[in-house]
Amino acid sequence: MGVDVQSFEKDGWQPLADDTFIGGMGEVLERRRDGLVEIALPTTERHKNLSGVVHGGVVMALFDRAIGVNCRDASPNERMATATITINLMRQVRVGDFIEFRCRLRKKGRKAYFADAEAWVADKLVATATGVWMKVA
Repeated sequence: MGVDVQSFEKDGWQPLADDTFIGGMGEVLERRRDGLVEIALPTTERHKNLSGVVHGGVVMALFDRAIGVNCRDASPNERMATATITINLMRQVRVGDFIEFRCRLRKKGRKAYFADAEAWVADKLVATATGVWMKVA
Protein backbone atom coordinates (compact mmCIF):
# COMPACT_ATOMS: atom_id res chain seq x y z
CA MET A 1 0.00 0.00 0.00
CA GLY A 2 1.31 3.45 -0.95
CA VAL A 3 1.65 6.54 1.16
CA ASP A 4 -1.17 9.10 1.13
CA VAL A 5 0.81 11.81 -0.67
CA GLN A 6 -2.07 14.30 -0.38
CA SER A 7 -1.40 14.56 3.35
CA PHE A 8 2.06 16.02 2.56
CA GLU A 9 1.03 18.34 -0.30
CA LYS A 10 -0.10 21.06 2.11
CA ASP A 11 3.56 21.44 3.11
CA GLY A 12 4.66 21.69 -0.52
CA TRP A 13 5.81 18.08 -0.96
CA GLN A 14 5.20 16.46 -4.35
CA PRO A 15 5.84 12.88 -5.48
CA LEU A 16 9.21 12.46 -7.15
CA ALA A 17 8.72 10.91 -10.58
CA ASP A 18 11.91 8.90 -11.03
CA ASP A 19 12.73 5.70 -12.88
CA THR A 20 16.23 5.42 -11.38
CA PHE A 21 17.44 3.68 -8.22
CA ILE A 22 15.90 6.36 -5.98
CA GLY A 23 12.47 5.85 -7.55
CA GLY A 24 12.64 2.21 -6.52
CA MET A 25 12.83 3.20 -2.84
CA GLY A 26 9.12 3.93 -2.60
CA GLU A 27 7.20 7.17 -2.19
CA VAL A 28 10.07 9.65 -2.34
CA LEU A 29 8.90 13.28 -2.21
CA GLU A 30 10.50 16.59 -3.12
CA ARG A 31 9.88 20.28 -2.74
CA ARG A 32 11.69 23.48 -3.53
CA ARG A 33 12.34 25.82 -0.61
CA ASP A 34 14.70 28.78 -0.37
CA GLY A 35 16.00 28.03 -3.87
CA LEU A 36 17.05 24.45 -3.06
CA VAL A 37 15.46 21.06 -3.58
CA GLU A 38 14.60 19.09 -0.45
CA ILE A 39 13.93 15.35 -0.50
CA ALA A 40 11.73 13.39 1.92
CA LEU A 41 10.70 9.82 2.55
CA PRO A 42 7.81 8.50 4.59
CA THR A 43 9.58 5.34 5.78
CA THR A 44 7.88 1.95 5.73
CA GLU A 45 8.71 -1.65 6.60
CA ARG A 46 10.57 -2.00 3.29
CA HIS A 47 13.26 0.40 4.60
CA LYS A 48 14.16 -1.50 7.78
CA ASN A 49 17.38 -3.31 8.58
CA LEU A 50 17.81 -6.50 10.62
CA SER A 51 17.46 -4.48 13.84
CA GLY A 52 14.04 -3.21 12.77
CA VAL A 53 14.99 0.45 12.23
CA VAL A 54 15.56 2.30 8.94
CA HIS A 55 18.69 1.03 7.20
CA GLY A 56 21.60 3.50 7.08
CA GLY A 57 21.94 2.81 3.36
CA VAL A 58 18.51 4.37 2.80
CA VAL A 59 19.69 7.52 4.58
CA MET A 60 22.95 7.56 2.61
CA ALA A 61 21.23 7.12 -0.75
CA LEU A 62 18.82 9.97 -0.06
CA PHE A 63 21.65 12.24 1.10
CA ASP A 64 23.42 11.48 -2.17
CA ARG A 65 20.27 12.36 -4.12
CA ALA A 66 19.50 15.54 -2.17
CA ILE A 67 22.99 16.94 -2.61
CA GLY A 68 23.41 15.67 -6.15
CA VAL A 69 20.19 17.20 -7.45
CA ASN A 70 21.14 20.57 -5.99
CA CYS A 71 24.60 20.46 -7.56
CA ARG A 72 22.99 19.60 -10.86
CA ASP A 73 20.49 22.46 -10.52
CA ALA A 74 23.37 24.85 -9.86
CA SER A 75 25.04 23.78 -13.15
CA PRO A 76 22.25 22.47 -15.39
CA ASN A 77 24.54 21.95 -18.40
CA GLU A 78 27.04 19.84 -16.47
CA ARG A 79 26.93 16.16 -15.58
CA MET A 80 27.84 15.51 -11.95
CA ALA A 81 28.97 12.45 -9.99
CA THR A 82 29.64 11.86 -6.32
CA ALA A 83 33.36 11.91 -5.58
CA THR A 84 33.15 11.59 -1.79
CA ILE A 85 30.38 11.53 0.77
CA THR A 86 30.70 11.19 4.53
CA ILE A 87 27.61 10.35 6.56
CA ASN A 88 27.20 10.80 10.31
CA LEU A 89 24.26 8.82 11.72
CA MET A 90 23.41 10.42 15.05
CA ARG A 91 19.99 8.95 15.90
CA GLN A 92 18.10 5.96 14.65
CA VAL A 93 15.24 6.52 12.23
CA ARG A 94 12.23 4.39 13.09
CA VAL A 95 10.00 2.72 10.56
CA GLY A 96 7.09 5.12 10.01
CA ASP A 97 9.20 8.27 10.49
CA PHE A 98 8.99 11.02 7.88
CA ILE A 99 12.60 11.92 7.14
CA GLU A 100 13.57 15.18 5.38
CA PHE A 101 16.89 15.91 3.67
CA ARG A 102 18.09 19.51 3.34
CA CYS A 103 21.17 20.57 1.40
CA ARG A 104 23.55 23.53 1.50
CA LEU A 105 26.01 24.16 -1.31
CA ARG A 106 29.17 25.50 0.31
CA LYS A 107 31.47 26.15 -2.62
CA LYS A 108 31.50 25.85 -6.38
CA GLY A 109 34.89 25.23 -7.93
CA ARG A 110 35.86 24.87 -11.58
CA LYS A 111 35.47 21.09 -11.45
CA ALA A 112 33.76 20.35 -8.15
CA TYR A 113 30.99 21.32 -5.75
CA PHE A 114 31.35 21.08 -1.99
CA ALA A 115 28.13 20.56 -0.06
CA ASP A 116 26.60 19.65 3.29
CA ALA A 117 23.22 18.21 4.15
CA GLU A 118 21.10 17.39 7.18
CA ALA A 119 18.42 14.78 7.77
CA TRP A 120 15.55 15.63 10.10
CA VAL A 121 12.71 13.68 11.66
CA ALA A 122 10.26 16.26 12.98
CA ASP A 123 12.44 18.66 15.02
CA LYS A 124 15.28 16.19 15.59
CA LEU A 125 18.50 16.18 13.59
CA VAL A 126 19.17 12.49 12.87
CA ALA A 127 22.11 12.58 10.45
CA THR A 128 24.50 14.86 8.60
CA ALA A 129 26.50 14.50 5.40
CA THR A 130 29.30 16.31 3.66
CA GLY A 131 30.79 15.62 0.28
CA VAL A 132 32.27 16.58 -3.04
CA TRP A 133 30.52 16.26 -6.40
CA MET A 134 32.67 16.36 -9.51
CA LYS A 135 31.81 17.47 -13.00
CA VAL A 136 32.21 14.56 -15.42
CA ALA A 137 32.53 14.48 -19.22
